[in-house]
Amino acid sequence: MISIIVCSRNQDIPEKLKQNIAKTIGVEYELVVIDNSKNNYSIFSAYNEGVRRAKYPYLCFMHDDILYHTENWGKRVIEHFQDDKVGAIGTCGTHFLPKTPTGWYQTKVNSGGGLQRIKINGKENIRKEYELKYIKNKRSIQAVVVDGLWFCIPTKLFEQIKFDDKTFNGFHCYDMDICLQIRNLDLQIKIISDILIEHFSLGCFDIDWIKNTNLFFNKWKNSLPQVAGVLLSEEELKAREEIVSETFVWMTAYAQSQKELENIRKSKAYLIGKFLIKPFSIVKNILYKK
Repeated sequence: MISIIVCSRNQDIPEKLKQNIAKTIGVEYELVVIDNSKNNYSIFSAYNEGVRRAKYPYLCFMHDDILYHTENWGKRVIEHFQDDKVGAIGTCGTHFLPKTPTGWYQTKVNSGGGLQRIKINGKENIRKEYELKYIKNKRSIQAVVVDGLWFCIPTKLFEQIKFDDKTFNGFHCYDMDICLQIRNLDLQIKIISDILIEHFSLGCFDIDWIKNTNLFFNKWKNSLPQVAGVLLSEEELKAREEIVSETFVWMTAYAQSQKELENIRKSKAYLIGKFLIKPFSIVKNILYKK
């Protein structure tokens, strides 16, 4: 009943994840793994290929670094889509998307019903942006977008939507873009709280993320801002626009500086200099140990 689509950095997904899915999903399913070990795909083209290969009426798009902690989660996915008004579900996302370029998590109008914990370096952490402020005591709540680490969409919608591999490249903004396409069909995006997923990474906010984010907001500029699931006054909207604008300026500057540092480290002059000072480092370490 569910086609699980994964764009894998390796030829296949980890065996531990395969076993976890088989143990917890509770319904008939297929794994559609797009081998991206040679980086032949963007996330957009990989997911479009996955949609073409899929045979079941519900599509689950997921990262390969998660684990499920809910038994029979596949049945719950299908239950959520019994409401014909629902076009996509996810475990975390935002209720507000401004006109100003930003990541959805920077809006601070977020819910994370089904994504409450992650592990980094073996330590368990609570991600502040995934607070239960809005979704508390609810099975689901409307949102503007959900995060791409895990989300589900009925297959039939792909007769009217598509991951936009013409506008975008790389691995960013595919989740926000497909959600706004679905909202354009007058369908709801829902954050759900009854499927708990553990995520093992924080994502990458580099210069490619900056580029795709700017492309996304330019594409949808006439449709923003959007709010769903919460009430925000005009004053609150204005204040949040100012906050995300300042944050994005800082993140752009940071991403550019990191890119410049990366270019320097790859330069011939840097490598030669590093080679020349290596003997001095060895002597320093010997003296320091004495």
